[in-house]
Amino acid sequence: MAREASGVIDHYTRSGLLDRIDAALAAAGHDPASPTVEALSELDHLHGGGFGTTVVQAELAGIPRGAHVLDAGCGIGGPSRYLASVYDCTVEGVDLTPDYVAVARTLNRRTGLDGRITVTEGSVTDLPQADARFDVVLCQNVSMNVADKEAMAAEAHRVLRPGGIYTISHVAEGPAGAPIYPLPWARTPEVSFLGRPEEMLETLRRAGFRDVRDRMGEGRADPGGGHSKGAIGPGPAMGDDMAERLANVVRSLEEGRLVSMLLVARKG
Repeated sequence: MAREASGVIDHYTRSGLLDRIDAALAAAGHDPASPTVEALSELDHLHGGGFGTTVVQAELAGIPRGAHVLDAGCGIGGPSRYLASVYDCTVEGVDLTPDYVAVARTLNRRTGLDGRITVTEGSVTDLPQADARFDVVLCQNVSMNVADKEAMAAEAHRVLRPGGIYTISHVAEGPAGAPIYPLPWARTPEVSFLGRPEEMLETLRRAGFRDVRDRMGEGRADPGGGHSKGAIGPGPAMGDDMAERLANVVRSLEEGRLVSMLLVARKG
């Protein structure tokens, strides 16, 4: 487990991360010292579909306004800030990568949302939060780096209140063979744990979730890929080769090597 976690942290760690983000914001005409949530949304939604996919996932999951949300695998905090600013949510973020946690805290402070969002280091398979604490657990493209999905699902179930919502965007393996690497979540297969689509659904049911549904295709966002035209994109946080990695996702989806999923379930 420690070795697996170390590989994931190494994959996401970038030297000078905050400086890279500040430079990208400045180049796009934004004030890095006092960015808006909208400006940051050009680069801080690190999954393939970017900001648009976060919007659709929140809508399809039916996240209540004013909810207490756990952003499980929060990255640098884009979805947390969106939910806090648009849905009036109180958000707790947790992420495995120390650099992401530090940057998320800085960006929360710069946007004036640090009173609504807290961020801690931790794993989605061993959450530091108490039982029955949240109305919603949001997880975006984190599960592909998680080998023990049973533990991940059990922990989400534990921290949710009865009737609470668990929503996951996930990419599963397709029927046409291995995906094309490098990918956003893994440059090589060693830290990529996809599983078949039906396995993800069954994992949630075994954990005690009910009304488990895959709602991919019901929204209006492109699951594979593109951040909005003119946006900065996830490169500053994820690496200069992100264009290639996103293109590999699109090709792998088109060829049936990958299957996008957007799961919504409730705690019984």
